[in-house]
Amino acid sequence: MCNFFPKISSNNGISMENWNALVVNKRSMIDSQNGNRPAKKRRTNFPSLHENYMSMDKLSWGEFHEDLLERVLARLPVSKLFSFRSVCKRWNSILDSPSFLDASSEVPFRAPWFYMVDSKFEQGMVYDTEVYKWHHIKVPHVLSKNVSKPIASAGGLICFESAYGKFIVCNPLTGQCRKLPNLHFTETIHAVTMVAYKKSYKVIVIYGIFPTFVTKVYDSSTCRWSEPSICWNMKEKCGTSCLKQNMSNDDGIMYFLNKGGNIVASDVQRSPSKEYSSILTSANGEEEIVYFFNRGGNVVACNTHKGLWYELPPLSHPTLEYSLDIVNCGGRMLVVVLLDFLESSTVRIWEFDEANSEWKQALAMPVSMSHRYFGMKADLNCTAYDNLMMICISSCEFSCLVLCNIIENSWLELPLCSLTGDCDIKKFVSAFPFEPRLEAPV
Repeated sequence: MCNFFPKISSNNGISMENWNALVVNKRSMIDSQNGNRPAKKRRTNFPSLHENYMSMDKLSWGEFHEDLLERVLARLPVSKLFSFRSVCKRWNSILDSPSFLDASSEVPFRAPWFYMVDSKFEQGMVYDTEVYKWHHIKVPHVLSKNVSKPIASAGGLICFESAYGKFIVCNPLTGQCRKLPNLHFTETIHAVTMVAYKKSYKVIVIYGIFPTFVTKVYDSSTCRWSEPSICWNMKEKCGTSCLKQNMSNDDGIMYFLNKGGNIVASDVQRSPSKEYSSILTSANGEEEIVYFFNRGGNVVACNTHKGLWYELPPLSHPTLEYSLDIVNCGGRMLVVVLLDFLESSTVRIWEFDEANSEWKQALAMPVSMSHRYFGMKADLNCTAYDNLMMICISSCEFSCLVLCNIIENSWLELPLCSLTGDCDIKKFVSAFPFEPRLEAPV
């Protein structure tokens, strides 16, 4: 067999590979002298999948520009951010930087967390609807010291009431707290609710005796309580009793629900954390309305923009034994009812039709899920964020949590919660939703 290249011994120090390279280079020089340029290799505009993997392997997170790194971290699930603090000192400092908080505020929506409450007010357990897991967060000392109970929430904040009747607003994610100035009154509180904006928030308290309710509003931008001037005027509207109120300083409508009175059978105990249960909705994106139940079991509404109080028609017969709660779900005022009827138990969601001045059923829990509540004499406490509703059903011998999506009409019973290494299963009686936002100011 004929060889194109002479045999090269190992003593001359040139390997076969190097010899081939020399021959190729010599041919290239000859072609250049003859005026023949070597053909250029055609390249595509898109790298191959293999090249992408190779470049990602060589990419170091430390080489990211800090602005880009902040934007990437800000859009990750919030539960992951806490583990990133232990990666390195740089990442730990980034999560506390003002520029990172600004990047986080640009994220339009975060899946809500539900701050869970048990009968002993042992705090710190939350349910994460983004990853569908339980978390335990550190409770600020000011809350644990005063045995504070949550009473309202909005945005990334929760309002607590201490054992001494003082209001404390807290960001449960960062642990930052603010004690609100004292309110001096002796009348019964009917409702406490909140509304949160990007840089501020308001806490609204309603107390007194109907029809002479008193409304107090705390504005974090001014750090003070205010009371709108009130002039009551009785009138009829759509067959319901209305009270006209002249309020020039407020610009919204508020709804609240009082859990006492004739709504629930006398042997059913309400969770103290839902004592001031109330909701605030926005009508047509402008007017804010507060809803609550009066002692007769009817929903009462307060339009803080137009200065109107009015009472909605009864929802159920007063002789029936049932438990109910009121929620703001996606901007809609809904009433959830747990009722024992015809040897079974049912959970139904009702919505008020203003055009026809009547209640209409919006959703119902599948009978296969609700039948197990029959005869339990259970207490029902509900809360919602956007289109997700958390339903807490509990009694002395029974407890369960159901997550309902009112748009998809889906019902999911949540798994039991227990701390790591703790055999005791947590039994929750109520919950308060909030957006996990590090940037939410108190």
